[in-house]
Amino acid sequence: MSANTFGNAGFSVLLPGARLEGRCGPTNARVRCHLGLKIPPACELVVGGEPQCWAEGHCLLVDDSFLYTVAHNGSPEDGPRVVFIVDLWHPNVAGAERQALDFVFAPDP
Repeated sequence: MSANTFGNAGFSVLLPGARLEGRCGPTNARVRCHLGLKIPPACELVVGGEPQCWAEGHCLLVDDSFLYTVAHNGSPEDGPRVVFIVDLWHPNVAGAERQALDFVFAPDP
């Protein structure tokens, strides 16, 4: 998913007490893969009203086109929540659709 502006990869760090409410991604043509690197016990992710669970060393696939909330309800001693996020094509997006999306949403040179 690197040939268009919807594909990204990077680290997401959330400090204790932080909360990201009422967000949604730009498209349902992708799924986001969250690899849990450091997951304190009081962290939560709710996507489309459904609680999701991160686990250290495991991947969680999320369709962020649904409304989602992320929170770290832990104490400062818990340290940050850290996940590595990479965007992948949604499996229901056909090859011809992928080519069209790559053409229409190509990154600026």
